Amino acid sequence: MKRSALVFGLSLVLATVGTLAVVYYVRQADARALAGKNAVTVLVADQLVPAGTSAGDAQRSGVLRAEPMPVDSVPADALGAVGPDVAPLVAAADIQPGQLVLRTLFVDKAPASSPLPIPAGRVAVTVQLGLPQDVAGYVTPGAEVAVFDTGTDGARPLLLIPRIAVLAVGPAEVDGQPAPDAAAGVLLTFAASAEEAELLVHRAASLHLALLREA
Repeated sequence: MKRSALVFGLSLVLATVGTLAVVYYVRQADARALAGKNAVTVLVADQLVPAGTSAGDAQRSGVLRAEPMPVDSVPADALGAVGPDVAPLVAAADIQPGQLVLRTLFVDKAPASSPLPIPAGRVAVTVQLGLPQDVAGYVTPGAEVAVFDTGTDGARPLLLIPRIAVLAVGPAEVDGQPAPDAAAGVLLTFAASAEEAELLVHRAASLHLALLREA
């Protein structure tokens, strides 16, 4: 048993020495390859850099490493450092480990997906209403309204949403184009919770608004 443990220990030592020898050989080979040539320092991705990551964040988090390479093998747009002009730019796609970091891999940060000021925890949902249902056109962006469901069977209107904010108001559409006649109604976009959005979409054909005073 002692002999087996000794053999195992000796094997482990030999494996470690062999690995170190390989690493040393590779480094020496790299040094020989660069000897006598003009070298330049470039950045290489040490780990995956996900799309949308800024160059500055990638450098600060240590996922980029500096590596010397022969100058005649380096593309003209390879980055040797992350300067102030590149730091705010974001990766247009994933940069894979071992990939050379090029200036063309980074682009300006994408604009916000929506110009609407959607409150946190809300979604924007749009319905089309006629002018009477839109309080004769007096509902404007920023207003708050109560939403009623008038139904289709002559029943008493139901208060569907007691108070909801209006994000935007636009002309009604016909076949995807703005209606030429204002009497066709308007498009109203609300800042709704998920439950309110379901109600608005499901009952869009029978909605009626009441304009509220400011709270």
